[in-house]
Amino acid sequence: MPEPAVTLSGGVVVSSTRREEVSTRIRRALLTGELRPGQRIKEVHLAEALGVSRPTLRESLQQLVHEGALVQVPYKGIHVAQPTAEELRDVAEVRMPLETMAALRLARDPDGPAMDGVREALRVHLAAIESGDALQAHVTHIGLHEAIWDMADSPTLRKIWPLVGSQVHIALTVDQAVRHDPERDAMLHRRLVRVIEEGDEATIAAEVEEHIRRSVDEVLRRLS
Repeated sequence: MPEPAVTLSGGVVVSSTRREEVSTRIRRALLTGELRPGQRIKEVHLAEALGVSRPTLRESLQQLVHEGALVQVPYKGIHVAQPTAEELRDVAEVRMPLETMAALRLARDPDGPAMDGVREALRVHLAAIESGDALQAHVTHIGLHEAIWDMADSPTLRKIWPLVGSQVHIALTVDQAVRHDPERDAMLHRRLVRVIEEGDEATIAAEVEEHIRRSVDEVLRRLS
């Protein structure tokens, strides 16, 4: 039986910077669910759908493997990353105390420039949600959480973020693909920033934990 053709929204790639545009298109397909967690990437069909050569496609696929969005398995080809339940919970458990620490540091000066940076990251994220662009909503979602870590002005958190952030990227890619709910996304992030601004330490700790744990629990329910 012939394999079904692959179709991705947006038509063929025509940009001169083809590798990066191909990577961007695949990222968007991951976020919109056109490419699902665990799905095998079929080079012939995908290259045809994007209108690019297989060597160009392979360069983009390797870039995404390096980022962790795709996984290359010997003798089995390239698949969309599909974190296990244990891996998703592990990322959440690592994030919770560190993101709480960052939020508590920000709460010390709710009217200062650091908190202004977080508010700006929230504004950009809400604008991306409003635009309906799934890729920009994803990028700015990660950007908001990165801003919380970065604006906390902790050299240690800044050093840790690249490692944690790469895992957050994978977890949030799965989250957005299976639980696309922009209105709820906007509401939850407005609330998170508001709680940090209000400055109650116990409430901040509880909100950060609930924010992260809720996301993981809902993704796991939808994947089960």
